[in-house]
Amino acid sequence: MFQFLEFWGHKISMFSVFIGLGILASAFFIFNQLKQMHVSAGRENQVMPAIPLTFVFGVAGGYVADVLFRGGIDALFSNPWKYGLTFYGWLIGGMFFLWFYSKLCSLQYDYLLNLFLPSFALAQALGRIGCFLGGCCYGRPTKIWGVSYPSGSVPYIHHGATPLVPVQLYESAYLFLVFIILSGLIRLKHRGAWYLILVPAGRFLLEFLRDDERGFFLSNLLSPSQWISLILGIAGIGWLRKIKSKERELCLKKTM
Repeated sequence: MFQFLEFWGHKISMFSVFIGLGILASAFFIFNQLKQMHVSAGRENQVMPAIPLTFVFGVAGGYVADVLFRGGIDALFSNPWKYGLTFYGWLIGGMFFLWFYSKLCSLQYDYLLNLFLPSFALAQALGRIGCFLGGCCYGRPTKIWGVSYPSGSVPYIHHGATPLVPVQLYESAYLFLVFIILSGLIRLKHRGAWYLILVPAGRFLLEFLRDDERGFFLSNLLSPSQWISLILGIAGIGWLRKIKSKERELCLKKTM
């Protein structure tokens, strides 16, 4: 397992490398979408500052969420440095910032979500490869299609050389597929809603294959990510129904 990138005597975790690649790819996609949409220079200047700031707030949200779910509120004040990032915290942090930014700059929140959310699937797909290489978010023991982690890694500490389900790669492949569907097959005004339906649906199911520490939220029946997946999925369905309802109303008005 290739956990670190080493050069000039320094080590950088592959998780950090792929998180960085994901953020860069996401930013490039958003910028490219603005160019393809031929938006005005004024609109482009409004949106561009939101790109880096969304990622900053996303990282902050991902960190805080991981601390809260795995360590509780006390961990924020006692020993918060041993925790990592959770994607749903990253997503919620980013979405919250986009809502705030939409109010600040008089932009439509729906417009920003439709523009940004598909790129999040791309960023997370690359990030999950980093998870696989770094040894976090690992899967359950399996007798088929398993991966053994090296000595010293977190999965090895818990399971030794037992082959584990490469759930990170399954999720990465699914997210790449979702990104292709959203960016290539779905109209811009529907992308945000479909993102909130497709990404949580895959995450909910793949969570059953994971065996790392998932934290606690509401109950042990489902993991925190599964509860959040349900909430986001319902929100996505509601948003899509609202869009379809407005489209039907406009269609009826045109036929009158």
